[in-house]
Amino acid sequence: MYYKAETNDFTKFISKMDIPVLQLPNHKDEEWRFTNLDFLKDLNVNDYVNNPLDIFYKKFISKYSNIRELDILFINEAIKKYPDIIKKYFSKIYNHKKDFFCLENLKFINNGIFIFVKDNSNVKLPIEIDLSDLNDSYIFPRIFIYCSKNSDLCFTEKYQTKNEQCYTNIITEIFLSDNSKLEYTKFQNEPNSSIHFSGLGVLQNKNSYLNCNTFTYGSKFTRNNIFLKINGEGSESKLNGLSISNNSNFVDNHSIIQHSAPNSISSELYKGIYSKKSKGVFDSRVIVDKIASNTSSEQLNNNILLSKNASVQSNPILEINTDDVSCKHGSTTGQIDDEALFYLNCRGLDKLKAQQVLLNGFCNEFVENIVNENLKLELNQLINHSLNSI
Repeated sequence: MYYKAETNDFTKFISKMDIPVLQLPNHKDEEWRFTNLDFLKDLNVNDYVNNPLDIFYKKFISKYSNIRELDILFINEAIKKYPDIIKKYFSKIYNHKKDFFCLENLKFINNGIFIFVKDNSNVKLPIEIDLSDLNDSYIFPRIFIYCSKNSDLCFTEKYQTKNEQCYTNIITEIFLSDNSKLEYTKFQNEPNSSIHFSGLGVLQNKNSYLNCNTFTYGSKFTRNNIFLKINGEGSESKLNGLSISNNSNFVDNHSIIQHSAPNSISSELYKGIYSKKSKGVFDSRVIVDKIASNTSSEQLNNNILLSKNASVQSNPILEINTDDVSCKHGSTTGQIDDEALFYLNCRGLDKLKAQQVLLNGFCNEFVENIVNENLKLELNQLINHSLNSI
């Protein structure tokens, strides 16, 4: 049975968009050359009966309805209340015309969440959207966050479904106005047979700040796409990632960071731990436009392989189109340091315990990038659980 979205202002808005027809990506596509999607050919998403997320969205809106610094509503309602923002930015920060899975998300959604952070507001309470209790086989969430001038927000997405066959396709778009700050964290802890696609698009204006953290554990297949455009002078972005993978899991972290304004900073630190037959990809491109003089950018990818059958493709790329920049990248992949293991063994730790200590130390740099202390505590617990399972 093919699902036809309920007609509302949002679906009417989508119907008027210029939506191309794209084919499933393959190795010939530059951004997918390390990733095989042939397994999706046998998965007919068109046949599923969709359970709209409106009930879940209503609970989320109700939970934070008393925070005066925020206006949280359905995207269907935001079209009427904030028409200029929706028309200017929706599905343009993360461009659907270039992404097959963004188009798929558009095809199957009939609503979404819109979060408006008001001018000069510091939202003390961390905002968390938790999709862990959704047991649908296919979920297509859509989130749009608009951070007004001089605002400050901490926002977390959690994906911890218990559904073994879950297929998730989530698109999040974020606009950061002048002098706004956002700490964004994405937790993924899903069954080993699930499939997870996520797309995050961020547009930064003048003197804005982004601290973006992505934690990935579980799922047979994960693709984390990030497109970040720094469009305002004096802005700073930090992208941090940690993947812990075992069995035959596949994790693909793909990012494009585009500096389109002078005097901006970006840093990227992605780490991975891979065991058994798991595979990982780090494919990141930093583009420095001609106008973006005095750019500072750093890409770093560090990986540990715990098995001879585990592997990683690491591909940091710099594309520099101007002078007067400071840009560098680096990548390391190897096993746990034998000398460090021996040192801990000599101090009474058995091999397994010593390995856990070293792996926790490897993960700690990622955890320390998170400002919110409650998030740090929760993430440490999740990391310990993950490391005990590999």
